[in-house]
Amino acid sequence: MHLGRRLFASSALALPGLLKASGARAQSAWPNRPIRLVVPYPPGGASDISGRLQAEVLQKALGSPVVVDNRSGAGGTVGTAHVAQSAPDGYTIMMASPSSHLGAPLLFRTPGYEGVDDFSHIATFSIGTAIVCVHPGLPIRNIQELIAYAKANPGRLNYGSAGAGGANHMLGVLFMLRTGTELTHVPYRGAAPALADLIAGNIQVVFDSFSGVIGAVRAGQVRALGITNPTRWPLAPEMPTVQEQGVADYDLPSFSAVMGPAGIPTEILQRMNTAINEGLKDPALVQRLAANGNIPFPSSPQEFQTLMRSQRDKWRELVRISGVQPE
Repeated sequence: MHLGRRLFASSALALPGLLKASGARAQSAWPNRPIRLVVPYPPGGASDISGRLQAEVLQKALGSPVVVDNRSGAGGTVGTAHVAQSAPDGYTIMMASPSSHLGAPLLFRTPGYEGVDDFSHIATFSIGTAIVCVHPGLPIRNIQELIAYAKANPGRLNYGSAGAGGANHMLGVLFMLRTGTELTHVPYRGAAPALADLIAGNIQVVFDSFSGVIGAVRAGQVRALGITNPTRWPLAPEMPTVQEQGVADYDLPSFSAVMGPAGIPTEILQRMNTAINEGLKDPALVQRLAANGNIPFPSSPQEFQTLMRSQRDKWRELVRISGVQPE
């Protein structure tokens, strides 16, 4: 064979191996530029705080800058849709939550994404809980008394939420579904005004986040009846859960997590998952989470995906029952 042909044939045979090795080196070199972590809400809120903690953990573990990009609008769908449509190369990820991935896709006619299947499930990060609270002037001191009062006065107890279709609203819908009671939903523009009206006695009940109401509970401004987490909350172990007071299967997890566009390579996905799970062991981080009423919530990508699929079914049913129509 002619020397030139032999060299060409030899090169051709080697080319696939060279390309494979080159691709492996490129992937193993990740990250070789800054990672962008999108928070689909404005700066300063609980979601923004969570996203910045996630960025710190990943930056420390990966040795590469992780820049927080606040892209708010349309109930979180603007930033979330942007991530869903980004390249799955591990350089665009996001702070995800049930609101952005389970609630918002059901509340908007054209959100621009499907909250579970259009994303790579990288890692859960932290989890919070809510407290069922009533105005202290009511003759109600536990969940069973709330159920009895609501059944004796159907529709006369008003419960406030941070807005139609949100987690506070759906916790009330789930409570009615599990207890056979009828409460009247009053949506507000945020949880703070709902709590203010509860303290003033203008509404009677809220299902609000632990961090949002614990100050008012400890000040005696509202009365706590039960924790919505299925087990007692480590930050307030003296509070009984709703489930242990006789309401079975009452749980709607409120967590923050890290997600990216569907198709992120497994190696990159696993590196980020390991980084998050290891970071959640840091006592200083645990303390910072506790300051916001949260605790660490580690998981594998597979466990995270299973959680999202089961919660998607529950949210769909609750939104259907609530009668909220997409905007």
